[in-house]
Amino acid sequence: RVGSCKYSDMTGFSFHPVKSIAAGEGGLITTNDRGIYQKLLRLRSHGINKLDDDFLNKENAYTGDFKNPWYMEMQELGYNYRITDFQCALAKSQLKKLPSFIKRRVELVTRYDEAFKNFKLINPIQALSRNESSHHLYVIRINFNKSAISRAELMTKLYERGVGTQVHYIPVTTHPYYKELGYNTSDFPISVKFYNEALSIPLYYSLTDEDQDKVINYLKELVES
Repeated sequence: RVGSCKYSDMTGFSFHPVKSIAAGEGGLITTNDRGIYQKLLRLRSHGINKLDDDFLNKENAYTGDFKNPWYMEMQELGYNYRITDFQCALAKSQLKKLPSFIKRRVELVTRYDEAFKNFKLINPIQALSRNESSHHLYVIRINFNKSAISRAELMTKLYERGVGTQVHYIPVTTHPYYKELGYNTSDFPISVKFYNEALSIPLYYSLTDEDQDKVINYLKELVES
């Protein structure tokens, strides 16, 4: 499973509210490497790991044979990245519900796939491994060159009908930070083509069949007509 780190040193998970498991915010990193684990603990809390790091300044850590109960060491520069206990409790409780969350997302994805089969200008993507993916997003590609509506206008009109959409994602090479590093978006034509056609439409556990049908019908009305 993703997170077993069979093929990676670390795996990162997001607990943003739109993800499969929500905790308000925050995230989680899994690893099988103890050195990485201890480094992560230090990075998480101001460069301090009070759990199981060996002390470097032992003359300050002990009084005779007794470990000083108050003692801690900042061994490197770190951050204040601790997720709260109540967020962790929420995330752990949601783990038990994850199978049902994913099952419902698969059902919704299947309904979208079936609906878009007969559309001319809208094509679903990521069709492989439908039963294995957790389906965080449902992205469609729209041929806006042949449609009478632009993406900006489409998103605006959908929003007016109560449907939120988003574009995932803007190519990183278009952002000022990466442009200043010397990256040129024209060097990545496939990314640009995908970006110009992509639109993420609603997909979440509590989305009803009725509301999903509205999304499909609105897209047909606005894009295909």
